[in-house]
Amino acid sequence: MGFFARQAATDARLLKRSCESLIGLCRGMLADGFLADEEILFLKNWLDENDMLAATWPGEVVYKRINQVLADGVIDKSERKYLTDTLESLIGGTMQETGATEGLPTDLPVEDVESIAFPSSSFCFTGTFLFGTRAACHKATESAGGIAAKGITKKLDYLVIGTNTTESWANTSFGRKIEKAVDYRSSGVPLAIISEACWIGHLPSSN
Repeated sequence: MGFFARQAATDARLLKRSCESLIGLCRGMLADGFLADEEILFLKNWLDENDMLAATWPGEVVYKRINQVLADGVIDKSERKYLTDTLESLIGGTMQETGATEGLPTDLPVEDVESIAFPSSSFCFTGTFLFGTRAACHKATESAGGIAAKGITKKLDYLVIGTNTTESWANTSFGRKIEKAVDYRSSGVPLAIISEACWIGHLPSSN
């Protein structure tokens, strides 16, 4: 293994360890059911010091939202809930080197794809997303040249499953979307079912 390959492997291990540390911190902060000002400031300073994680999903999402909340120097009730919801979505599991979330139920039919061609490709979103609202996901997709689809059809290219997905997915409305996509895929339709992390990982950096 060459120098650059070894360095890349080392960076990946460090990033994974940092992400697991972030999730551990978040679990500790939410253990008492209240996210204090001091805890929010501590998390911001910790991410300041771990800039690699702060620039990589999901750390970048947390970092961005903390900075938004702290912009005016005051943390109100709605902002505290906004951050609490963000961290609760995150602690569903730790990030693997592949970018998949261990907290997702293992029987979710997601697949890893090497590349995503956004221009002219259609994307349907289901579940709850750490990235933001469904509208925000649609906007990011369209900014990259993709098409935001409302439902599952045989012409759909990608079904994206949100990070905050519980093990009861099969009994939910978004679970029916997943099952329909699986049926199409099994019948030979070239429809890819991917995780939120996979979708974010392939978004053009300009977004």
